[in-house]
Formats: sequence, structure tokens, C-alpha cells
Amino acid sequence: MKSCRFITTSILLIAMLGCASTQSKKDKEPDPLRALALMRQGSVFFQQGNYENALKRFEEAQQETPANGTIYNMIGLCHLRTNEFAAAMDAFNLALQVIPGFTDARNNRGATFLALKQYQLAEVDFIAVLADSLYPHHWEVYFNLGLANEGMGRFGAAEANFKRAINAPSPVYRAYTRLADIKIQQGQTDSAIELLEEATLKFSDRLEAPLALGSLLMTLGRNDDARNYLEKVIRSYPGSPQALEAERLLGNN
Repeated sequence: MKSCRFITTSILLIAMLGCASTQSKKDKEPDPLRALALMRQGSVFFQQGNYENALKRFEEAQQETPANGTIYNMIGLCHLRTNEFAAAMDAFNLALQVIPGFTDARNNRGATFLALKQYQLAEVDFIAVLADSLYPHHWEVYFNLGLANEGMGRFGAAEANFKRAINAPSPVYRAYTRLADIKIQQGQTDSAIELLEEATLKFSDRLEAPLALGSLLMTLGRNDDARNYLEKVIRSYPGSPQALEAERLLGNN
């Protein structure tokens, strides 16, 4: 503290510095404008994938406005993106303590439970999120709920929720591949092929579906059909992990 630096000066000066220090540390007035500026900076870093600097900005903003649930939510997201799940959980819980009806934080906490494979707790949070009719990301929540169902072995419920995510106004891409996996496990390869073909057409810039489709067709002995999809993967992003896997599949046949 500043008073320690001036220990050899007059008693009056030490007292004055002590008061100033106490006010700056303990009685400091919140600065919402500075907090807002820090949050904006943090959001830019977050969008750039620079989670370390984003976290620093959000933590500085939290020091300015300690009872801000939105800041706690963003701190949690930074930790979630870097797989620091315990810290993420603490932050989302704090956000919900400040704002019990904070649906975004509840959804993010559900995603954290999902990452920790605590599927029942994830399911509880996602169902609560879906009860909020104003929440704008229901389709992603249906997908996440499907993952929780799948983790608990409830494949019928998982299938129903993945279908909801697929039939959304803005379909969730990953729901196609997860539902196709379930169909393959059930021996319904024709249904899996249809799902992967639809995903390939609707999301021409994504490689997971055509790669999965090529692999499945290879397994079924439809090598010529498979080659078309696997070569598309190689042409689209040469040198990518998906392209290398496609080359491996083609090289084995």
C-alpha cells in the first residue's frame, strides 16, 4: 500500500495517504462506463478467439461492477472455451445468483454440465431454458438436450430432440451427424445416408457430413459413390484433418 512506501515521512502525511488508500481500495465508487468499455474490449477479444485477454478484460470489468451477472456469464464462457470447467461452473453459478432468471447463463451452465458428462444436471438446465419462450436459441438447446439424452442412453429422446434441431428454421448442422450415428447403430443405413446427403447439400462448406457419408458408403461397398464425396472433401480443404482422413479411406480401397 502507498502508506508503506512513506513510512519514514511525517505522521500527518502517513495518515493522509492511509485514508486515500483505504478509499481507493475499499470505498471505491463503481465505474459503470469503464466497466462497459472493458466489456466491449473483452467481447472483441472473445470473438477473435483470444480468450486469455478477453478473460482479463471481463475480470477487470467485474472489479468495477461486482454484482453484474452478464460479466460473470462472460467470464464463465471464457473458462468454458478453454476447458476450465470448474472455473466456468463457479462463474455461471454467480451469474445465476445475481440474476436467477438469466437464461443464457443457465444454458451455458448446462453446456458445462454436458462437458463434464453430468448429463442429468445438464438435462435439468436445458429443460428450464426451453421453458423460456423468449429465448432465441431454442434449436441449439434441443441439440444439447439430445446430447444429454444420448449420454444417458435415452436414444429415443435423443432422436426426437435431434430431429427438432434439424427441422428448425435455422437447422443445427451437428444434429444431422449425431442422428445419422444413431441410425447407423440401429442398422438404418438408408436413413443415415439420407440425413448425411441432406446435410451435405444444405451446408456445402462443412466437411463432417460428406466425410461421414463417404466412409459409410465405403463400408457398404459403394466405393464409386463414396469416392465422389471423399474427393469433394480433399478438394475443398486440402491438407485438413478431414482431407487426410478422406485420402486414407481412398487409399485403403
